[in-house]
Amino acid sequence: LHGEQGALSLSASLCHMLADPGVVEYAANQAREEARHVTAFSRYIHTRWGAPMPASDVLGGLLKELVDLTDVPRKIVGMQLLVEGLAMGIFASLHSKSQDPVLRRLTQLVMTDEAFHHRAGKLWGRDALPMMDEKARNGVEDWAAQCFQILMFNMLHPSQKQALYAPLGLDWEWVRDAMKESYTSDVRRAEMSESTNVFRVLVKTLLHAGIITDRTRPLYAQWVDLGALAGEGEGTVGDAIAAEGLEFLAGVNAARRSRHETAA
Repeated sequence: LHGEQGALSLSASLCHMLADPGVVEYAANQAREEARHVTAFSRYIHTRWGAPMPASDVLGGLLKELVDLTDVPRKIVGMQLLVEGLAMGIFASLHSKSQDPVLRRLTQLVMTDEAFHHRAGKLWGRDALPMMDEKARNGVEDWAAQCFQILMFNMLHPSQKQALYAPLGLDWEWVRDAMKESYTSDVRRAEMSESTNVFRVLVKTLLHAGIITDRTRPLYAQWVDLGALAGEGEGTVGDAIAAEGLEFLAGVNAARRSRHETAA
């Protein structure tokens, strides 16, 4: 929910910063779709639990930084690649692991929109990055790498889940120490070999957008086999889930047309 709210604010803010009318129209349309996602997740959370948990300091801080940015390339990388890449990974994981059919359908339908946002970011990276001078490009690459590290090492850290642990009587520092005994770097690497792993999807997004270059490659290579990742092609498990969602929506629309034609 917080990620969708951030994406809504980001896409809306881009409408005031971009010069190309066609790109402004795309950003405005994305804002409309993000608003739809915010409404859907808000209703789901209200029905299931009553109220959402607060955003973690790490995610909330990154989203605020992105909204406040005046540097358009970094803002686009942050929204279309980092936030959307993270979203596609999270939604794919939820869809594959959740036992709730409502949540599975909700994430799938949201992904039918997010897949296009995600692809737009990769296309932008391929077109825009080669046009930048070396200093500007290096700045974008370094900033993306920094954001990736912050998210990977902190977003799932027990310190970011204090609101979840407190009602259960668990001290986050105790949870952190317990995790240190079993959640090693080797375990993290093994998890990142799974196709639905959130951070694997994020690395794949950055790789195919041209954000990961020989200069920054070692930072990511310590966690993911980039050669194998490149050999897999651009598609992710999230793309397949979104494609199934589009087929479902096509069936819904066809049924509606049939009813209208019958009524007429």
